[in-house]
Amino acid sequence: MQWQHSDIQPSHYADRNYNGQTKDLKGGDKMTIIYEKNKFPPAPFDVDYENMHYYRDLYEGNHKEIFPRAQQIVEQSQQSARTRLRNADRRQIVRKKSKAETTLNNYVVVNFSSAIAELPADLINRSLGNISADEEKDKDYLDFVTMVSRVSNTKSALWAAIVQHQVDGGVAYRVRRTERKGTWFEWLPADLYFQHDDELGADITWTEERGNETYLRVERQRLEDVGLVVSQHVYLMKGDAVDSEIDFTDYNAEHGLNLEPIITLEGVNELMSGYLANDETLLQPRGRSALRNIDGIQEEINWTITRDSIVFEKHGKPKLAIPRKLWDTVANQNNANYGGRFVRNADLEVVSYDENNGAVPMYITWDAQTAQSFEHVTRLIDYMMAISKTAATAVGLGDAGGSLSAKAILYEWIQSVIKAEAIQEKFDHAIKGAIRKCTILENHFAGTDYEVKDPIIEWKGMLPKADAESDEEESKKYTDGVQSLETTIRNLHPDWSEEAIKNEIEKIQNEQMVDGMNPTFIQPPKTNIGDDE
Repeated sequence: MQWQHSDIQPSHYADRNYNGQTKDLKGGDKMTIIYEKNKFPPAPFDVDYENMHYYRDLYEGNHKEIFPRAQQIVEQSQQSARTRLRNADRRQIVRKKSKAETTLNNYVVVNFSSAIAELPADLINRSLGNISADEEKDKDYLDFVTMVSRVSNTKSALWAAIVQHQVDGGVAYRVRRTERKGTWFEWLPADLYFQHDDELGADITWTEERGNETYLRVERQRLEDVGLVVSQHVYLMKGDAVDSEIDFTDYNAEHGLNLEPIITLEGVNELMSGYLANDETLLQPRGRSALRNIDGIQEEINWTITRDSIVFEKHGKPKLAIPRKLWDTVANQNNANYGGRFVRNADLEVVSYDENNGAVPMYITWDAQTAQSFEHVTRLIDYMMAISKTAATAVGLGDAGGSLSAKAILYEWIQSVIKAEAIQEKFDHAIKGAIRKCTILENHFAGTDYEVKDPIIEWKGMLPKADAESDEEESKKYTDGVQSLETTIRNLHPDWSEEAIKNEIEKIQNEQMVDGMNPTFIQPPKTNIGDDE
C-alpha cells in the first residue's frame, strides 16, 4: 500500500468552507469542514481569502487593480483615448489605438512592497546550510534525511515559501509518498490549507479540470482513536459554488487513478501536514500579512511620483516662442504653398531677423520646484520601512557605503536581521517537523524502523562577509581554542570533499608537529671527554 496524491494545480486555488456544521468520516459527530451546497468560499472565510489576494496584487505590483487613484487615472486615460478615436479618421484608427494604449501607462508604480516581502527570504535562504543527522549513530537515517531533503528541493523551494509566508500571512506544507519518487514534503499556499476548529484535523484542497467539468479535491486528515485517518473526497463545482459530493471510488475508476479512498496510520498522533502563521495574534491565529499597514503609504508614493511625471510630461519640455509677426509670415507662406495656416519647427530652422521689431525666436523653459515632492516621498519611504521593520540600507536606500565590514553592516541592518531571525526560527521548526513526519510515513509504508526524531539543520550567517574577513574570524576561533581544526577547515572551504578536508587536517597536524619539536629534547646529551669523575 502506498500513499499517493494527485498533483495540485497551481493555477487554481481553493479556500476553506466551514459553516459551523459537524460531520464525521463515518457518520459520527466530529468537527470537519462542510463544502457541499455552499458558495465557494463562504463567509467568514471569504474575507480571509480576499485579503490574501489583495496583498498578492500589492506584492506583484498590480496596483491599478487595488488603488482608487490608479483606477481613476486609467479611467481618465481610457475616456480620453475613446474621444480621440471617435474624432479620428478611419485611416488613423490603428495608429490612434496604439497611442491610446500607451497612455494607460501614466500611472507609475515604485513597488517597495516586493522588497519588504523578499528581503527576509533573501537573508534566510542564503543562511541555510546542510540538513543531516548523526552519522555515527545511524548512517541509514542520514541517507534517508539526505534523500528527503534532495527530493523536496529544500534549498530552492525555501525562498518562495518565505515570500508567500510574508505576503499571505502564512504558508502550509504536507508530506507525500509514492513508490517511484519516495517520501518528500512540499510547501503550499495558505489558501489551500484549512485547519479544523478542534485542531484535530485539516483539509488540503485544490481544483482539477477534467474535460468540461471542474472538480474540488479534498484530502482530509483527522486524528481518531486508532491513529491518523486520511480520506479523499471529490465534489462537482458549479461556477464559484460547490454542487454535490461524488463517490471517490467512481471518480478514481473513471479517471484511471490509483488512490486509496481511506488510509489509516495506526498509532500516529500527528498530522502529515502543518501550517506556519506570520505575526499571529490571539484574535488572528492564522497570521497576518507582512504587507499590512503599508498599502496606503505605497499608494501615496505611487501617486506623488505619478503626479509629478504627468506634470513633467505636459510642461517639462522646452517650448519655442516666436513673435506674432514672424508666425504670421510663416503661416501665410504655408497657406500659399499647402493650403493651410500652420507653423512647423522645420519652418524655423532658417528665419530672417527683423532688427526693428526684434523678431528673434526663443525657447521658454518651465522652472519646476520639485524638491518638496521628493522630500515627501523620502519621508513616506522612511515610514514604510519603519512600519514593516525593514532597514532602509538593506533595500538599497540610506547612506551606507560599500566598504563596511560585516559587523558594521549588521548594525546598519539590525532591524531586518532581527525580523529575519524570528522568521528563520519558525521555518527551522517547520522543516524539522516535515522531515520527522516523512520518517513516520516511511516507517509505516516502507517497513523501516528509523528513530522518529528531528534532523540537524545548520544555519550560517545571514549577512555576507569578505573572504579575508571570514578567514580571519575562523582562524581566530581556532587559535583561541573555541573551535576545532576540522570545523575551521569546513567553514573556510565549504565546497571541499571529505577526502580533501581529511588530507588538509593531516597536513596541518604534521606541520604543527614538526614546528613544535624542541631541539633540547631531540639532541643527544652533551659529554665532556677526558673529565675525571
